[in-house]
Amino acid sequence: MASNGLLNRAKKGTCRMCLRVRCTDKHVKSVGEVHHGFATGYIWQCKDVEDCQQTINRKLSEYQPGTSTHEKMKHAISRGRW
Repeated sequence: MASNGLLNRAKKGTCRMCLRVRCTDKHVKSVGEVHHGFATGYIWQCKDVEDCQQTINRKLSEYQPGTSTHEKMKHAISRGRW
């Protein structure tokens, strides 16, 4: 039996913008839900926007264009915050 991410809320979630794994009680908030077959759960985003933006800028300079991390963050920036 598969676990349901909507009924059992996760302790840690990955911010969709800066891709950091953070505590769901303190640092990230739920901005959406996923309902695709066995992939169910929440979409997370940082509460502190300034800290998140600084991390995005730092990571974009660290990772080369074309890497998956760089492209995921560029895509999230183009779609904007939710």
